[in-house]
Amino acid sequence: MKCPRCHVEVPAEAQRCPDCKLPKPKSLIAQNAKNKGKSLPDSKSKTQSARKPGMKPERKLPRWVSLVAGAVSVALIAAVGAYTYWYFSNTTSDLDPHLAQPAMQKLREMPSKQANLTIDQYLNQELEKSRRVGNLVSVQGWTMRPVQGNRSKMLISFSFQERDNTEQRAEWLADLSHDTFTPQTELASAAWKQ
Repeated sequence: MKCPRCHVEVPAEAQRCPDCKLPKPKSLIAQNAKNKGKSLPDSKSKTQSARKPGMKPERKLPRWVSLVAGAVSVALIAAVGAYTYWYFSNTTSDLDPHLAQPAMQKLREMPSKQANLTIDQYLNQELEKSRRVGNLVSVQGWTMRPVQGNRSKMLISFSFQERDNTEQRAEWLADLSHDTFTPQTELASAAWKQ
C-alpha cells in the first residue's frame, strides 16, 4: 500500500507511514487484520483486559439517582448559604463600646461571695484550681456580646473549657440603661455577691 500523502510504500502491519508519519486509515488497518486472520479487539474486550482480576464490572447508576443527588446538593448549598447570611446579619455588633467596656470593667471589679476577692479574682481562682487539678483544656476569658434586638442589654461572660468537653461559664445579663447585672449561669451565681 502507498501513502496517500508522500507515496512511500507502507508495510501492511504498520500503523503509520514510516516517512511522513501519516496515520493509516482505520478501514485499512481492519482490512489488514482480517487478511491476517486476526480480529481487532473491540472496546469491551479492551476494558475487560485492562480490569484487574477479581474486580467487579462497573455499574452505572440510574439517571434519577444523579438528579436526586444533584437536587440534594443544591438544597444543601442553599441552606448553608442562608444560614451563613442569617448568622452574619444577626450577629453584627450593636454594642456601644463607650458603654460596654465600662460595664464589663465594673462587673469584674465588683465584690464576690468570697471575702476580699473581686468577681474577676474569684473566677481566676476557679481557673487556677482547674489548671492545678489537670482539668483545664483551654481558656476563652472575658467576652461580651449584644442581646439581639436590645441595644441597652448585653451578655458578659467568662469561660474556660475542661476535660470531657465541659465548659465552665459565668454569664451575666447586663442592663446598661439601669446599670444592673443578673447572673445567668451557676458559676456566675456562685461568684455573685447579692
